[in-house]
This record gives sequence, C-alpha cells and structure tokens, in this order.
Amino acid sequence: MSAAVMDLVEIFNGEGAFVFVDRPAGGAPIFYVQRSADLQAGSPQLAGRSGSGVMLATEELRKYPTQLIAMVHRLANDTTATAAYADTIEMAEYLVAEARKVPYAPYISGAGQLWQEFMRHNN
Repeated sequence: MSAAVMDLVEIFNGEGAFVFVDRPAGGAPIFYVQRSADLQAGSPQLAGRSGSGVMLATEELRKYPTQLIAMVHRLANDTTATAAYADTIEMAEYLVAEARKVPYAPYISGAGQLWQEFMRHNN
C-alpha cells in the first residue's frame, strides 16, 4: 500500500474515501472508490502505486469551481495521477462521476513529470 495513502488514512482517522485510478495500456482509466475505513481495517481493494502521490479533495474545493474542474480533468487524463483522497464519500463519488464524463485525452502534467523525476533519483 502506498505510504501516502496510509498517511492520509491515519491523519483523517479513517474518514472519507479514496479514488484509485487504474490505467490499462491504451485504454480509458478505470476508477475505484475505496472507503478510508476499509483501508484502515485492512481490506483494500486497490491502494495506490508505491511511491505515488495522492491528490487531496475536500468539500471546501466546491467553492473553487475552476480548481475542482482542473482536479477532475487531471484525475481523468493525467497518466501520473493514480489516487485522490476526498474527505467525504460524496466528494469521491462526485470526482469519479465527473471524471467519467471527460473525453479521454491522456497527458503527463508538469507536476507529474517532476514527481517521476524526483522518484527516479531517490530510488
């Protein structure tokens, strides 16, 4: 299980949910919502790639529609985005519902490239 995922489970004491993204070669992403409480209890469905970061989406993000839309698009198409933590299950389900509506156009964000470079040099 990703250390970032486990840290967030601990920080938020099993509240909220994670969106995990599986990106099959050449195909559109597949999204999974996993409750933090299930991860805390030791029954993960998916748990993020080791060494990958986790985006953070709180209900507060709804006040900033431009940032929320950007997160949805990144979750849908940034090939380096593998997980997002939402402080509520409703936010996690919203992210997935909106990400499924985004046309499939994969890319690697600048932040994703930086993260990959950082991880390559730290291993």
